[in-house]
Amino acid sequence: MALTNDELRADIAQLTERLRAIRVEKGLSADPLPRPRVVEIPLSFALIDRLQPFKAIVVKLATILAQGQTARIDTGKLEKYAEYGRLLAYSRGTWSFFHSWGVHGAFSIIERMNSAIDSGQVADFDTNDAMRRIHYAIGYMTKDSGLENDKHYYYKESGAYPHEETARLLSDPDALQAAIDEALTLIPTKEEDDLYE
Repeated sequence: MALTNDELRADIAQLTERLRAIRVEKGLSADPLPRPRVVEIPLSFALIDRLQPFKAIVVKLATILAQGQTARIDTGKLEKYAEYGRLLAYSRGTWSFFHSWGVHGAFSIIERMNSAIDSGQVADFDTNDAMRRIHYAIGYMTKDSGLENDKHYYYKESGAYPHEETARLLSDPDALQAAIDEALTLIPTKEEDDLYE
């Protein structure tokens, strides 16, 4: 039997209150703060470019999972990609922000798989579910056509397209690192991430 609109609204209200209660139990504010959108679009585009090797790793992982297999992945060697994804979560560009969901989703699957392997519980790890979730993560990391909207947004704000600044950042590793370091000072710490939407 289908629920009426009023029943759906009541269910949503109950779920919202449960989420608020869970946040309070964790010592967080009942409602998350609005996420600051401070990472500029040219830097976001440079980070997306630098995420391409990680995306290739995730695609390879999807192939492994599609065969019903698992593989332990050393996340220590991927820390810079996690940092790029975290920065993109604070991007001024909506489509750039979506890439952060893909990075976060992929790391979540990798960590669950590594945990199952490390604890000897690979038989309990659902490779089909992991493969579906990796597919979604890859989808978010390939929203490249949507980046045109971010370019237009940047143009409306600044009067210039982001290509030149992005190219400058990508051609100068020191400038890119300086932009990353500056952006890290503008976003909340990892420990504060849960406070924001």
